Amino acid sequence: MEKAMVGAMKCGAYGIALGMLLCAQAAHAASECEQNYSSSPGSNGGVVHQSFVGLYGADKTAVTSNLAAMAKRQKFQLIQGPSILEDGLITMVYAQEASATARGFPVVMMVAPDTDAAVISFELPKGMTAPDAKGSVCSFFADAKLDGQPANASRRNAARNSALAKPLLAALNGGMSAEEAAKASVTAKRETAVVSAGDDRGAAPEIADRRKVVTPKATYTPTDADTRLQSEGSSTIKGFTCGRVMTAGGSQFQTTPNQGIMLFPYTPYLKEAIDLIDANRNKGAKVRVDVDKRAFASGLAGKTNANGEFMFTRIKPGRYIVMALFHGEATSYITTPQSQYDQSTRTIYQWTEHERVDTSSSDILQADVTINRDGEVIDGVVVKPTGNGRLLPVLNGVCKWHHAE
Repeated sequence: MEKAMVGAMKCGAYGIALGMLLCAQAAHAASECEQNYSSSPGSNGGVVHQSFVGLYGADKTAVTSNLAAMAKRQKFQLIQGPSILEDGLITMVYAQEASATARGFPVVMMVAPDTDAAVISFELPKGMTAPDAKGSVCSFFADAKLDGQPANASRRNAARNSALAKPLLAALNGGMSAEEAAKASVTAKRETAVVSAGDDRGAAPEIADRRKVVTPKATYTPTDADTRLQSEGSSTIKGFTCGRVMTAGGSQFQTTPNQGIMLFPYTPYLKEAIDLIDANRNKGAKVRVDVDKRAFASGLAGKTNANGEFMFTRIKPGRYIVMALFHGEATSYITTPQSQYDQSTRTIYQWTEHERVDTSSSDILQADVTINRDGEVIDGVVVKPTGNGRLLPVLNGVCKWHHAE
């Protein structure tokens, strides 16, 4: 016997005005996305479709993991990222794979700390149409559990959010070079910092951020910037990712297949910043971690294969941090023996009830690696969750045993 809990809200006959209000609140997940949806001409003759939802202080790492998990469920193919820019903007580029009846096209997903929003944008090539592009974009947000709020306070940043993805889409679709796109992105962010008065007249009041702010004890200075990755050496770092999802019967270990992974030169500030973000990963509603985004600017982006394995080549000697974002889901069952005695027939009936339990986990995975000499090959690096408030450690040996299966 499988048990399930389903929540529903019906819009009954409460009067026209009240009934419409209740219905709108029940469907506010799509409402904010639909309000913020826009379509505009692309740089190469196509049409750009995009929308955004406010994050309202949600943890940006968890949001990025949710988007990546959604893309995996949608069977999108990762092309680039997650990439973290100097200002903290997180960018991921996926491909909607071509089929016998449709052409493929890139899908850009962004998590923007400056505007506290998540953006999904794609440009359909010239001559290609979508009957319900708005519905498609909003279904992506719903699948990623990014619901927004009924008040739609994010709308005040509409101009800034709309400008974020367009230069990157233009470069991906051949409308401008990568250098032009980068320049246009910076210009767009500066020029659209203030929304026109017409868009602001009906904007919802800002919600004060009353969360506790925590910062690293160390202080970041520009001299901390490490340029080791800007030139090439002859060393190699190889390994795999290992995340854990707690289940009803214990744990399930999973990798991060076909996803982005980063290599950073080690600095005390960067290590403390990552650990601080990780330690507060489940406290986004009460705690805001404030770190200097420049500490993440000197990373080298890589990608795992279908087995969650990675390889960074042509690396110079030194100490490094390998970091990846993990989102895993698992289904387990609790079995309970049951019995009942029927006195009239003097019969004992026995059966087993199976209760389904769905669990998930969003984590930062990391590994500390040191290359002692040029030409060294370091293999078997396990990128996994560290301590940072976790009651049960994730052991390298356990990860390697599961990876070898």
